[in-house]
Amino acid sequence: MWLNISLLLFYIYFYKKIRHGLHILQLENYYNDRYITWVKKNIKTLIDIKTICFMIVPILFFIIEKNNLAYLVEIILFIYLILNSKRKKEKKPFVNTSRIKRMFFTYLILAVLIAYVVNNVNTVLAILIINFISIIAYIFVYIVNLINSPVENGIRKKFCKLAMDKLKDLKTLEVVGITGSYGKTSTKYIVNTILSQKFNTLMTPESYNTTMGVVRTINENLSPVNNLFVCEMGAKYPGDIKEICDIVNPKYAIITAIGPQHLDTFKTLENVRNTKLELVDSLPEDGIAFVNWEDENIRNSIFKRNIVKYGLNSDADYYAKNIEINEHGSEFDVVIPGKGNIHIKTKLLGSLNVLNIVCAVAVSDKLGLTEEEIKLGAKYIKQINHRLEIKQNSNGSIIIDDAYNSNNKGAKMALEVLKNFKDRQRILITPGIVELGDRAEEINKEFGKNAAESSDYIILVGEKQADYIYKGIKEKGYSDEKVFIAKNLEEALVKMNQIITPNSVVLLENDLPDNYL
Repeated sequence: MWLNISLLLFYIYFYKKIRHGLHILQLENYYNDRYITWVKKNIKTLIDIKTICFMIVPILFFIIEKNNLAYLVEIILFIYLILNSKRKKEKKPFVNTSRIKRMFFTYLILAVLIAYVVNNVNTVLAILIINFISIIAYIFVYIVNLINSPVENGIRKKFCKLAMDKLKDLKTLEVVGITGSYGKTSTKYIVNTILSQKFNTLMTPESYNTTMGVVRTINENLSPVNNLFVCEMGAKYPGDIKEICDIVNPKYAIITAIGPQHLDTFKTLENVRNTKLELVDSLPEDGIAFVNWEDENIRNSIFKRNIVKYGLNSDADYYAKNIEINEHGSEFDVVIPGKGNIHIKTKLLGSLNVLNIVCAVAVSDKLGLTEEEIKLGAKYIKQINHRLEIKQNSNGSIIIDDAYNSNNKGAKMALEVLKNFKDRQRILITPGIVELGDRAEEINKEFGKNAAESSDYIILVGEKQADYIYKGIKEKGYSDEKVFIAKNLEEALVKMNQIITPNSVVLLENDLPDNYL
C-alpha cells in the first residue's frame, strides 16, 4: 500500500514537470533539438542538487531496512515537491492540441509500464526507479516526442496532401508569399488590406507562418471564392521556406529583410540568406519578387527571377519621399514608375511601416489595382497588434506596444519612435533580442547604447537577458538610478507604475515567451 501511495504522489509530481516541459516544447514548435538546448541552458534550475540529495535519503533507509521511516520520508518528500512546483503564469498559454493529447496517451502507456515494473521488483529498486525518473522528468518530454515522431510525420503528410489537393482544385487562385528576417506579419496585414480592394483575399492569420500553420489555414479557411492567398512564411532551419513553397506554389514573392535572426539554428547569415531566397527560387518564369532595397543583405544577393525594388530612396523602383513622422502617425508620397505619386497618410509609426506600405503599393500596382483602389486600401490600414501599436491610458500616458518585435533593426526603429516623443517622459521596457547566436553580445550592446540615447528610464526584463544591454547602456554614461532590472514582465510593470506619470510614454519592446525567461 505504501509503495502505491508513493507511486501516486510520484505521478502527480511527474505530471507537473512534464506539463511544463510540454509547454516549452510547444513554444519551440516541437523541435527536439531546440527543446534540448533549452534544457541545457536551464539545467541548474531543472535539476536541483538539494532535491537529489533528499531523494537519496529514503533509499538509504530502505537499504538499512528502516522501511516505515523510508516510506514516511518518501511521502513527505513528494508532498513537499508537489506543493513547491506551482505553475507560473504563462505569457503564451499552453494549448491542449491533438498532438499534445497524443503525447499524453503515450505518457499513460509509460505510466502503466512504470507501475508494472515498480510493483514487480524489490522495494529499494522500485523507489530508486521512481526517484530517478522524477529527477530526469524533463528528459521524458524529449523521449515521448521522439517515440511519437513517426505518427506525427504521418499525420503531417496527410494534412499537407489535403492542402495541396485543395489548392489544385482552385485554378484561378494566385499566391503571394512573404518572408524575411523581420517585418513579415506587418507587411502581410498591409498588403492584404490594400489588395482586398480588388481581390477576394485570404491571409494566414496572426503569426501563422510555419508549414503546419499554412496548411491549417488552407484546410480550414480557404474557399472557392478566394482568388488571392497572402501567405506568410517563417523559417528557423534551411529548407523551411522551400517546404511551404512546394505546397502553395507562389507566383509572387516579398522579401522584407535578410538579417541575423535565428542564428542559433541557422548558424550563419549566409544560411539565412539562402533560406529566404528559397521563396524567390520557387517562383514560375512569369513570377515577380518584390525586395526591400534598403536592406544591404538583399542588395548583395543574386536573384534568379524578375525583381521589383521598393525602398525609401530613388535607387528603388517604388520609393517613398516627403516623409513626415511624428507621434500621431506618418505622412508621405509613394513614387510609382511611369504614373506619378500617391499620397499616403496613416496612423502607423516608424520608417519601417512606411517601407511596408511602399511594398504594398508596389505589389498592388503590379497586380493591376488602380490608383483609387490603392488610395482607398491605404485608408483602411489599421494599427497592427503588438507592432508599434499606440494605446492611450486613461491617465493620459501612452503605451507603444511593440511586444512582437524581436529583431535588431526593428528595435532600433522603435527606439527612434520613442525618441521623437521629446515632450514626454520616455520609459523603455525590454528583455532585449534573442536567437542571435555568436552576435548576441554585439547586437544587444548596440541596442543598449541606442536605448540610452532614447529613454529617460530603462527597465530590463530577465536577469539572464540584461547583461549585454546593460553594458551598452553604461558605455553611454547612463545613470544607474534610471536603470532597473526585473525578473519578469510582471515585476517590470510594477516598477513602471511607480515611475509613470500622465506625461509618460512607455515603449514595450519585445515580450519574450516563457522559454526565454
